[in-house]
Amino acid sequence: MTEVFLSALLNVTQSTLLASGSSAGNVTKCSLTKTGFQFYYLPAVYIVVCITGFIGNSVAIWMFIFHMKPWSSISVYMFNLALADFLYVLSLPALIFYYFNKTDWIFGDALCKLQRFLFHVNLYGSILFLTCISVHRYTGVVHPLKSLGRLKKKNSIYISALVWFIVIAGISPILFFSGTGIRKNKTITCFDTSSDEYLRSYFIYSMCTTVFGFCIPFILILGCYGLIVRALIYKDMNNAPLRKKSIYLVIIVLTVFAVSYLPFHVMKNLNLRARLDFQSPEMCNFNDRVYATYQVTRGLASLNSCVDPILYFLAGDTFRRKLSRATRKASRRSEANVQSKSEEVTLNILSEYKQNGDTSL
Repeated sequence: MTEVFLSALLNVTQSTLLASGSSAGNVTKCSLTKTGFQFYYLPAVYIVVCITGFIGNSVAIWMFIFHMKPWSSISVYMFNLALADFLYVLSLPALIFYYFNKTDWIFGDALCKLQRFLFHVNLYGSILFLTCISVHRYTGVVHPLKSLGRLKKKNSIYISALVWFIVIAGISPILFFSGTGIRKNKTITCFDTSSDEYLRSYFIYSMCTTVFGFCIPFILILGCYGLIVRALIYKDMNNAPLRKKSIYLVIIVLTVFAVSYLPFHVMKNLNLRARLDFQSPEMCNFNDRVYATYQVTRGLASLNSCVDPILYFLAGDTFRRKLSRATRKASRRSEANVQSKSEEVTLNILSEYKQNGDTSL
């Protein structure tokens, strides 16, 4: 199915290029002016995301596996969200080295494709799992009685498996479009979008993923949150913890979308359009600004991997309480180990003292 989709995109590209005629060949393409901040901003952001995301999502996965059982339906979605973030964070060290190495990729074509694939799987997997969490919370707040038989853990497991299938199938064309290329100075680039050869096909694919992977879930989330806020204002809710968690969920998810997802999708598609159609000499400065802004939004898009653990802590079912309990147990266990070692050392000292005393006698 993926091959049919790709061939259709390539046919569209070829027909577009033929229709443009020979005049397209006479256009002088703008050469992007890459400023120094682009070589330091992205690795700096990725280092922060890698460290905080690794710690936060490791703790989250540890909590879900060892301290959150039996899982609720929303815990299933949050575990899968943490797993998607954790897999992406593991791919960041190679990307950090790439930018510190002046964007000269040394890890081969396969690892380049894998890195770009994991980024997009995390991006759209996170969006869809946040959508699942939002719909789940909407059902529980707005339709509490109707949701009693629907919000089962088994259903959330099936939905999570479906989300993974949709995301992996939908993002698999990235493995075709992305890859490495050799620059004029003999350094190797790892395309974050695609080479010029397939750029128009990639632009069409990017618009499809933007509509189905971002716009539709975002509209659904906005609808759910509008109805949740309305219910919180006009309904007399006796469940204060649910009310507080719902407010946290609305604030955190909308912040993530406003800061990470929305700017990235706007600037990514604008940058692709500029590379395709805005190549006249008077547009080169505009293209430089678009490209620089797009690089900023790429860093912002990765921040969700270190923000999501805050969501588990503030909006998850009993996550904060069980985390506090787990840390207290670990603290008491470490104190007990220290105390037992201290007693053991004291006994050893006393036994040596007695032995020395006996020999002196």
